[in-house]
Amino acid sequence: MKKFISCVVFTVMMMSLAACGGKEQSAAYTMEAELEGGVVMTDTLTLDARGDRVQQITEEVKLDMTGVNEERRTELVTQYDAIAERYQAVDGVECTVDNTDGVYSMTVVIDVKDDVISQLSEQNLLTINGGASEISLEKSGTSLVESGYTLVEDQSSET
Repeated sequence: MKKFISCVVFTVMMMSLAACGGKEQSAAYTMEAELEGGVVMTDTLTLDARGDRVQQITEEVKLDMTGVNEERRTELVTQYDAIAERYQAVDGVECTVDNTDGVYSMTVVIDVKDDVISQLSEQNLLTINGGASEISLEKSGTSLVESGYTLVEDQSSET
């Protein structure tokens, strides 16, 4: 009986370890750029992963338009609102916007699943190299750094 219980406990422990699939990790990357007309854009991407597989992508884009005229602000808000609507049309994506005191913010949260990533890729809202079924945390980080982003936060924990 003790052997049986030990085997059951061992099996349950192994199944729980297998279900974890590795460490939970999170890495945040940011890039700041000055757009034409004096608009300062800050783009922050946070990748949440289990092991090397990205599970969720959160992007926060902030446009500081305090130094531009009203016509240019209206033009930019119209452009970014149209992008937000395209994100909002995809199931598995949450997109919110805020336009307060000359700063336009858009936050996009993407649940990384094949169909969601494929839809975003088809609409040119997300660029994917390789298949959409698994997004690598390590390869994504390398690509972001090569594109001018800076790693600002890297966290991982055992599960």
